[in-house]
Amino acid sequence: MALLRSVRQLILFFFFSVPVAVSDASTALAAQHTALPRVSFAEPVPNVTVAVGRDAALSCVVDNLGSHRVAWVHLDRQMILTIHRQVVARIGRFSVSYDHQRTWHLHIRGVQQEDAGRYMCQVNSEPMISQVGHVHVVVPPSVIDEDSSPSQLSVRENVRISLLCRGRGVPSPRVNWKREDGRPLIEGKTVNHQTETGSTKRGDLAGRMIIAQDGEEMIFSKISRTDSGAYLCIASNGVPPSVSKRITLDVEFEPMMFVPHQLLGSPLGGTLILECLTEAHPRPITFWTRTDANNVNGIMLLPSKRLRIDTLHVGYQTQMRLHIHQVEPQDIGHYKCVSKNSLGEAEGSIRVYEMLSTPPPSKQIDGRLTSVTTSTFPPAGAIPSAVNDGDRRPGSNGSSDEFTESDRKGKATHESVLGDQTITYEKNAAKKYNGVVNSRSNGSPSTSTMWLMPSLVICIVWSSFSIMFR
Repeated sequence: MALLRSVRQLILFFFFSVPVAVSDASTALAAQHTALPRVSFAEPVPNVTVAVGRDAALSCVVDNLGSHRVAWVHLDRQMILTIHRQVVARIGRFSVSYDHQRTWHLHIRGVQQEDAGRYMCQVNSEPMISQVGHVHVVVPPSVIDEDSSPSQLSVRENVRISLLCRGRGVPSPRVNWKREDGRPLIEGKTVNHQTETGSTKRGDLAGRMIIAQDGEEMIFSKISRTDSGAYLCIASNGVPPSVSKRITLDVEFEPMMFVPHQLLGSPLGGTLILECLTEAHPRPITFWTRTDANNVNGIMLLPSKRLRIDTLHVGYQTQMRLHIHQVEPQDIGHYKCVSKNSLGEAEGSIRVYEMLSTPPPSKQIDGRLTSVTTSTFPPAGAIPSAVNDGDRRPGSNGSSDEFTESDRKGKATHESVLGDQTITYEKNAAKKYNGVVNSRSNGSPSTSTMWLMPSLVICIVWSSFSIMFR
């Protein structure tokens, strides 16, 4: 490699030097005996970082160039790009410019990834001088679809599965995973454990998710139905923009059925709502069947004026509801909610019974069934006395017919006979009137209080005057 570099430098020096020696040999000979300033670089070639597709420029500042020439060389591709003001490389993206003082610029339009590397600015002086600058090309991240998991993936429950997401870019991207619905990822870890033979075996904690290979692989050691959903792998390397790939994971399993209420009752003419919950993937076919009270003659139920069937799908869960309006005798019996998919089927059972309304109590009088309704009401003439005689003393009305104990406990019975049926009404005397009678027997406290208070006030006033004028 060093030999090739030396040969190249000799060729460049010969190429640059020959035209000068031929055109002006006498000037070159005189320059050897004259003290002229030496050619030198005023500042180093800067390093440039550029994103792919953008433009870049390198500058080379030379003092005392004189009749010498400047060349640009891409060392990594061993390619001469420009000599003085001429572009040598057959790549249209390269160009050169000079500010007519001391700065030479190499322009790269639409930088590609292969343009990265070392660029040398060389002057054909004696001895030949050169300096090197670097072009760093950064590439935004991307996902390699052919090396990654497909966008749609279906697996059986309880198996081991891994999702791959390969990224590329400069610098190499880092891959992160997240659920599209925002639910957190419960990450486990890989552990080493001893086998029965004493050897070490590498394994994963069961039921957990593990991220490996710098984030490019997500491993489920035992996939569950709760792991179903869309996942996003996001590749980023600090060069915008970041990119992501969406992978939908479908976990397949046979149906399972849950019945919240297995026994329901309703009177005839009422309304019933039967409910079942099923989990299955792929999405199941659901329907209702009904049998009679003897659990025979099962038929599939279809929507009608009295029957309404509702089905609500949320993910792998399905809610089944059967509405029965105006319950009839034929609706009494056993119902089944059925769920089927390609992996199996499940069913739940609900029994519907008739609720009987409670009849009024009855008793037998003289060999006839009599319905008795008992109510309580005060005797005749008691209501005015209870309302108007609150402040009267016992016996003040001049009558000895006050409420007696037998009156307070007495009942007024009215019988009306309709055909062969006798309806008897019984009511007890109102308790609030008992309180009125008791107050009469104990005397009215309002009268005594009326005379006691003025007398007490007069005594207090008289005593006060006696003390003051003594």
